Amino acid sequence: MEKTYYYRVGEQQIGPVSLDQMRGAVSLDTYVWCEGMASWAQINQLPDVMFQLGFSADQPQPQPEAQAQPQPQYAQPSYQQPQPNTNSEIKNEPSGTKPAKPNNYLVLSIISILVSCIIGIVALVFSILSDSDYKKGDYKGAEEKAKIAKIVAIVGLVLGGLYWIFNILTVLLAVGAGALQSY
Repeated sequence: MEKTYYYRVGEQQIGPVSLDQMRGAVSLDTYVWCEGMASWAQINQLPDVMFQLGFSADQPQPQPEAQAQPQPQYAQPSYQQPQPNTNSEIKNEPSGTKPAKPNNYLVLSIISILVSCIIGIVALVFSILSDSDYKKGDYKGAEEKAKIAKIVAIVGLVLGGLYWIFNILTVLLAVGAGALQSY
């Protein structure tokens, strides 16, 4: 899936757009942002974006003016990170600090596979999805999937344990009944 970007023209925020849609509409000093970036940055600070847009590193950079201009008396507007355009769960935007990674119960899920195959596989899938959500920055989703993985793994262990206990008792009773018949 292609990344989508947001860029600023004056005080207007434009996006989401692809790099192809940005080509020709932006310059090296244009501020851009995409999911995964901590904050807005100028294109001249992003070598990979510069390259993909067809800018070269040897193009002249905008030079500050020799005389200092008086600062305007109004406040500089603050630009907020754009929110994703989805109706699904809103993801946490990067803010510089990540919450602690939730326990994904991967080991418990693997043990559950050994005891109760199908249920353990479901738990394993949720464990992996929890890791994936955390890496994408969807911390709430990661926690929810980790809780589901824990519950499913425990259910698998309990049901699988009961199944094995039932089978062992059945075998022991069958062997015991067979031993009694031989006397």
